[in-house]
Amino acid sequence: MDMSAAPIAPLLSDAIDLGYLDPAEAVFTQTPGGFLAMKYKGSDYPRVAVRRSLPLGMPNEYLSLADAEGKEIAILRDLTRFAPDQRKLVESEMNRRYYCPNIIDVKSVKDQLGYVYFELTVQGSGAPTPRMCAVKDVNKNIRMLSDDDVIMFDVDGNRYRIPSLKALNAKSRKRLEPYLF
Repeated sequence: MDMSAAPIAPLLSDAIDLGYLDPAEAVFTQTPGGFLAMKYKGSDYPRVAVRRSLPLGMPNEYLSLADAEGKEIAILRDLTRFAPDQRKLVESEMNRRYYCPNIIDVKSVKDQLGYVYFELTVQGSGAPTPRMCAVKDVNKNIRMLSDDDVIMFDVDGNRYRIPSLKALNAKSRKRLEPYLF
């Protein structure tokens, strides 16, 4: 096979036509339906999806912006470079997309037919709330982020976080212990 053919770099640059979003040229708005819209470099995007590239380490940097079909438009390098009203619109969209309440109590755990069912008390932005969730394949869906920090994904795609295992009561820690790897 002849490896001296066309270099890969030009092909890659053709495939990836993304750049960083210029804050001076982007205007975010909220649609009547509650979605995030954007005008950018003369183009209207009636619905924009915002995805975090580094959701835990750098939640407000290197944000991917995609159109309604999922085609990436640009990378928003640093949200703090935007005006407060613009930042608030993007943050609101991310809070909706990345809702992740903290687990404050584990009431019970039942392991049945390949699923682990958790009865929890969680707290998001409001008062503590009871919540039931099912987790399949705990090896993949309950992850230690550090020695003390845990994230859990349920079968419905919801996320739950335990920012500090040490802060949980002893009974909750004991119920979780068999599932922490």
